[in-house]
Amino acid sequence: MSPNSPARDAFLEGRIQSVIDHLNDMPLDVRTPAALATAAEVLEYAAYELAQTDRPRHVARLILLAADLERTAAELRRRVRGDEDA
Repeated sequence: MSPNSPARDAFLEGRIQSVIDHLNDMPLDVRTPAALATAAEVLEYAAYELAQTDRPRHVARLILLAADLERTAAELRRRVRGDEDA
């Protein structure tokens, strides 16, 4: 990763740490589903950004990964609520 890459951006790193800190402040049983849902949102954002460069195979993969994370987060939320179908 180059020193000037977006992942090394100090502002973004601070925001990411802020999100992680917020997740750590959540009750343990909701922390993981919230983290997965947040990760899914970031993946969806990346997919839409990547779509502008016309790389459909990569876009589709990111969208599928995001959907899988969202499904997992929803399943974990159902377990926390005690739903029998989880």
